[in-house]
Amino acid sequence: MGNGLHTYFWDDIWKGDTALKILYPRIYALETNKNIYVASKLGQNNLGLSLRRIPRGGVEQSQLEALREFSNNTVLVDSMDRRSWSLEGSRNFSVASVRREIDKNLLPMVSSKTRWVNEVPKKVNIHAWKVTLDCLPTRLNISRRGMSINSILCPNCDKEVESSSHIFFSCQFAREIFARITSWWEVSFSEISSYDEWFL
Repeated sequence: MGNGLHTYFWDDIWKGDTALKILYPRIYALETNKNIYVASKLGQNNLGLSLRRIPRGGVEQSQLEALREFSNNTVLVDSMDRRSWSLEGSRNFSVASVRREIDKNLLPMVSSKTRWVNEVPKKVNIHAWKVTLDCLPTRLNISRRGMSINSILCPNCDKEVESSSHIFFSCQFAREIFARITSWWEVSFSEISSYDEWFL
C-alpha cells in the first residue's frame, strides 16, 4: 500500500489476506460506491458516509465498528501503490514461481526422474514420458475426465480396462505384436509387466 490512489477499498486485498467485501459483506451491500479507492474512502470523515443508509444495529453495526477498527491505524505514504506476489519471499512476481506452484499442485508425482535418451527421436522420449505419467488419452483417462464413452474396456482384448499399463504391458494382443516386431528385428523378446521394469 502506498498512497491508496489506485487500490480498490473493497475488492483489492490491501491489508491482511482477505478482501474487505468478504470480511464485511453487510457493509459492502450498503456501499453506494463499490469501486471507491482506499485514499478516497479513508479520506472521508466517516466510513459510513458513502453508505445508502445508516446501519440498523445488530450485524450491520458490529461490522461497521469492526471496519472502523480495521482502518484506524492505516497510514498512507507518498508513493505509488504496488502489487505484491505471495508465492515468492521477495514478494515480486516471477514466472518461475508460477511454474513451481503449477507443478506442485497439478502435475502427478513420479517416483523416478525423467530420463531422456539422446539416441532416439524426441517424440519417442515424449511418448515414453507420457506412458510413465499415465497421461495418454486411454479410455480410462477419458472416462476420468468426465467424457461419456460406451466402454472403458480395451478394444483389442475386451478383457481389462484400457490404461497405459494395460496397453503396453499386459494386453495379450499387444504382447503378440511386440513378439512379432522383436522377431522381425531379430532381437530377443522378454515379457515385462511395467514401464519401470522395462526401463531397467
